Amino acid sequence: MENNSTVEVIYITKNNIIQNTTAVGRYNVSMAFYDSRSFSKPVRQSPYYVSLNQTLFAQVSLHSTDPNLV
Repeated sequence: MENNSTVEVIYITKNNIIQNTTAVGRYNVSMAFYDSRSFSKPVRQSPYYVSLNQTLFAQVSLHSTDPNLV
């Protein structure tokens, strides 16, 4: 992901309602993909292809000193 970029996340919930979340700000975020629910072995290959309906395990961490950021 490029620095100073805009990110928009769109996802479909279990009841098929499309959710759209947009935010503006400067955040330090780290993101990693894993091949199992144990989150013990991160995926290092790029590009990383997944099949349709395959479960994808992702871990995202927000690093901030702002105590009001939830």
